[in-house]
Amino acid sequence: MTAKEYNTDVRLWADDAMRFALRCGGSRNDCEDAVQEALAALWNHRDEVPREKGKGYVLSAAYRSLMMTMRHGRVVQMHAATAMPETEEAPDERFDLREAIEHALQTLPEVQRAILQLRDVEGYSYQEIASTLSLSDQQVQVYLFRARVKMRKQLIQMGYDNQDR
Repeated sequence: MTAKEYNTDVRLWADDAMRFALRCGGSRNDCEDAVQEALAALWNHRDEVPREKGKGYVLSAAYRSLMMTMRHGRVVQMHAATAMPETEEAPDERFDLREAIEHALQTLPEVQRAILQLRDVEGYSYQEIASTLSLSDQQVQVYLFRARVKMRKQLIQMGYDNQDR
């Protein structure tokens, strides 16, 4: 991959990678860092990664980087929580639908959340998701099914029953 091809591809893929990272969770700064690291990794491995697989490589690298950052943040929070206990706050009685969906998404395991985002929001095929996340097509289908079931249960618990709409 030449520098010109790389720059062209980055312009095409950067927004998709950022949108995917934001949907996977984490702060905007963490997502920007993850995408930058993924694009730098693509440049560093430009001779090894075929151009047609570049987008999947960027999405996969951004996902891995973001998950490592989020896991590290959770460990830091756990240690901070044991050092200084927090007071409990009463949760909101009811979320608006967007907040409810975001809350339900955050309760999903990382892999299920990523697959749900790639399939239902970004519109990727099972094969593209499988190659991006290094899973088999069957694993993608199973994780997607489980994610949708879990989301449905969470939304019903929050008072959003799809029969009302």
